[in-house]
Amino acid sequence: MGESRITPSGIINDAVSMIGKMNDSSFPIDVFPNKIRNIILNMYEYLAFPIDYTACSMMTAISTCIGNTHILHFKTGWDIKCIIYMALVGRPGANKSHPLKTAFEPLFRFDKEQKEIYNEEYRKYESIMSLSKKERLEQGFDMFPKEPVRTRFLVSDITQEAMAKSISENPRGICLYMDELQGWINNFTRYNKGSEEQFYISLFNGYMYISDRKMNTNNIMIDSPFSNVIGTIQPEILIDTFKGSKSNNGFLDRILFAIPEIQDKLYWKDDDIDMSHFNEWNTIMQSFIRMKIEHDEHGNINPTRLEYEPGARRKIMEWQHQWADMLNMEESDKRRSIYSKFETYIHRFCLIIQLCKWVCNEGDKNCIDLDSVLKSIRLVSYFKNTALQICSMIEGVMLTPKQAELLEKLPDKFTRSEGLEVAVSMNWSTSTYDRFLKKATGTYLYHEYGNYKKAQ
Repeated sequence: MGESRITPSGIINDAVSMIGKMNDSSFPIDVFPNKIRNIILNMYEYLAFPIDYTACSMMTAISTCIGNTHILHFKTGWDIKCIIYMALVGRPGANKSHPLKTAFEPLFRFDKEQKEIYNEEYRKYESIMSLSKKERLEQGFDMFPKEPVRTRFLVSDITQEAMAKSISENPRGICLYMDELQGWINNFTRYNKGSEEQFYISLFNGYMYISDRKMNTNNIMIDSPFSNVIGTIQPEILIDTFKGSKSNNGFLDRILFAIPEIQDKLYWKDDDIDMSHFNEWNTIMQSFIRMKIEHDEHGNINPTRLEYEPGARRKIMEWQHQWADMLNMEESDKRRSIYSKFETYIHRFCLIIQLCKWVCNEGDKNCIDLDSVLKSIRLVSYFKNTALQICSMIEGVMLTPKQAELLEKLPDKFTRSEGLEVAVSMNWSTSTYDRFLKKATGTYLYHEYGNYKKAQ
């Protein structure tokens, strides 16, 4: 449960954390405000939506709404956007798609409304363009009217060129929503031998994007792109896609993975969920959708800047020092690459959590507070474990017979010292035991705050 907090809110947070563990989820749902986690738990209870999938889908939907409206200013020249690349990983029938669609439903409705507005504006535009230049002037129209742009949050099954165009037309930001991520990933090598993969690596950083392709008369320059990615994928497909050298260019390390500990098919419940939970989610999302993106006098995007309060900044620096020590001790270059990306993601998590608290009336948005940092550290721990799990799957980690025997004898939950006692009873040395822990963590074991837990 983390640090004990003998306060009303602390007791509630610890209780909610315990509920999440009872529901076979290691995702720390208490990082969310009460309103959001109550929705997540009810969707698990009545709709059998796995907590990990619902929580991660909601977090990405919120991030999409935030887009370029707010940034976190950390240092001079170091501003952070809350860009997220998310994959919901699960076996067939694990109920991945329904939580994803439910979380993004308010954005689908918004896009549908905007499409109707766009269609009407485009009909007017075509009508004006059908006139001669003289007729346009006589009827009070511009000689060269501006073609309307479709405002939207979501795109799907889209080419690189169309994606760049959509981002340029929607400076607030967009999300590539793919029910099956396999199609998106397959595009990386289908036509352009990796250029699309590099395109999305560039978008992940949120830096200026320039397209100067030959035969393209509409070259694009985007000063401040914002693009999320989310979708579902099966473990076998993910492993097959990224096995071997395909996982060595750093692209996979940028993806967050939502993986429930137990992926058994849950029974339906006869009781139905109260519609108030869907309405509550829509209300929360509408608050995010209504946030405006500001521009300066030159038309450049001018997002609201948040900074860390002093206590929060001290904590984030302390965390980074410990994280750097861990990274420096890591021998695997692959794991070092995974760990390094979380020094980026932790800031993004802080921005999302702080704005969630503001929208749900549990905090302000004057700065990033200590509570948001502590919660973001817990998110990093969760996503680190799921990333290591994927890494181990791709590397094909297999235990030796002696290692499998030790794993069988270990309790479901244990500390390093408790596990060492079991290993010593089997005539293992301390160094051999520590190598086992490193190898097994991610696929066979979860590790958090000095405690180990068997993967189910």
